[in-house]
Amino acid sequence: MYDNNFYKSFINESINPFVLFNNDSKLIDFNYEAEILFNYVKPSELFELAMSNSPHNFGFERKYINLKYGKSTFYAIVVGYIDDEYIGIELYKQVNIEKEVAKIHDIELVNIFSLIEISKSTNFDLNITQIEEIYDTSIPEIKVNINDFLLTLNECFLLFKENETFKIKVNLKVGEYEIIDGKKHNIVEIECSGSQKIELSIRLEKQALKSHINIFELNDCIKMEFPMIL
Repeated sequence: MYDNNFYKSFINESINPFVLFNNDSKLIDFNYEAEILFNYVKPSELFELAMSNSPHNFGFERKYINLKYGKSTFYAIVVGYIDDEYIGIELYKQVNIEKEVAKIHDIELVNIFSLIEISKSTNFDLNITQIEEIYDTSIPEIKVNINDFLLTLNECFLLFKENETFKIKVNLKVGEYEIIDGKKHNIVEIECSGSQKIELSIRLEKQALKSHINIFELNDCIKMEFPMIL
């Protein structure tokens, strides 16, 4: 039989988050994917998820449920315990193997801040909404599909149209990359928040998918992420 170190290493390399709690909801162990997941959901929420879906008797139970935390979507969970001391949960990540990538003839070099200004002018009345902008102006011109990018911005800004205040931040993510055709690209992040709580619309999610933009909610903000293709 393999020793416990082998099993632990195997779990650590899984693409599915695994978390182990004791019966007082204290975090005992977790793998690398769970560590990333904690950026988007509190361990206490995962403990409640485990408890509410645990089997009635000792053992394991798989349930197919749709969950979304930040940029990750999950289609099932497994919850298990073999004594009264510990309970574990594993979340099964939904992965798009054939991710569509924008073709080179669909994109062109552009200043994204100019596109943001166009969309702001189209969607906001400055007599109603006070706008705060925080931009990383070191971001150069990058290649995007201009029409799809503007449509995504418009759908996003429409959600904040009636807010008294609106804040938009544009920056490069540190230490994260997207690999396209074997090349590493930095990731640009656009973060939007307002005076009112906003939820993602289905129209916005569909348009972002078409535009090859990863979009999700986090801490009452809408975040859009996409590769910086030069």
